[in-house]
Amino acid sequence: MIKPGDRGEEVSQVQKYLSLLGYDLVVDGHYGNKTSRSLKAFQKKYNLTVDGIVGPSTLSALQAAQKRTSKEEKSGGRDKNYNCLNVNIDHKLTEVQYIKQLFDKDKIYLHYTVSGPSAKSVIRYWDSNVERVATAFVISGRGDEDGQIYEAFNPDYWGFHLGVKGTNGILDKHSIGIEICNWGELTKKEDKFYNTYGGLVPSNEVYTLDEEWRGKKYFHSFSDKQLKSLEDLILWIIEEYNIPVQNIEFNREWAEYSENCIKNKTPGVWTHTNVRKDKKDIYPDDNIFCMLNRIKSKVND
Repeated sequence: MIKPGDRGEEVSQVQKYLSLLGYDLVVDGHYGNKTSRSLKAFQKKYNLTVDGIVGPSTLSALQAAQKRTSKEEKSGGRDKNYNCLNVNIDHKLTEVQYIKQLFDKDKIYLHYTVSGPSAKSVIRYWDSNVERVATAFVISGRGDEDGQIYEAFNPDYWGFHLGVKGTNGILDKHSIGIEICNWGELTKKEDKFYNTYGGLVPSNEVYTLDEEWRGKKYFHSFSDKQLKSLEDLILWIIEEYNIPVQNIEFNREWAEYSENCIKNKTPGVWTHTNVRKDKKDIYPDDNIFCMLNRIKSKVND
C-alpha cells in the first residue's frame, strides 16, 4: 500500500509509471499533491476506486498500462549517424533516466547548465538523480574539451527538460533539448564577477547586456567553439528530423516568454525562456541571435 505522504523507491516507481503514461509530475520519491492528483486521474480513467492509494488493483493496472503503451510504440530508436559532426556517445545516461518512447520531433529547445565546463560531469549528475531531467545533447565548455558534443541519450527518445506545468510533458516529448555548459547569471562585486556558487569567473568570459534581462545584466559567455558546435548540431537536427525554422528575426523579442508557444506547441527553434518566466536560459546573446539568423537563411532560402 502506497499512500499520500509516503517516500522512497516504491513511490518513485509509481511516479515513473504515471509519467510514462503522460501525467505531469516530478519523479522525486515523495508522494505529494501532484502525485495524488495524477493517480486519482489514472484510477478514474481505468474505473478503479478513486482513493489515491496504490493497492494491488491499482498497481496491477499501472503495470498493465505500461505494457499496452509499449506495444503501441513504434520500433525502437536507431543509433545516429552524425557524419562529420564530432559527437561523443560513450557517456550516455542509463536507460531509466530517460523515456524510451518515440514521438515526432518538431522543436529544438536551448538551455545552459549553470555548472562547470564538463559535459561528462553533467551527465553523471543527471544519472544520480531520480527526477529524469535531461536533454539529449550536452556541449562542453572551456578547457580541454571546449565545444565537445555529448549524446546523453538517443534524440529519438525524450526526457523532461522544460518543466512546463499543466502540459503533461507534451513539449518535452516533441522536442530535442541541448544543454550548453555555462555558469549562467553572474553577480558583480566591485570589479569581479561571481557565479551562483560563489566561484570567480574571469572578466574576459563575461557577457554584459545593454540592459537587464529578468533582473540580471551579467552572464557567463559562450565560447567560440561552443557556438560553432551548437550551430553544427542544430543544423544536423534540423536535417535529421525535418524541423522547421521560424522565418523571423531572431532577437531579444524572440527570447521573451510566449504563452502561444505553449498553447500552440509551436514548432521551431526555441529557448527555455520562451516557456518559463522563471528561467534565464538562454539569455539574449547577440552571438546566439547571429547564429540562428544564419541558420534561418541557410535552411529557408
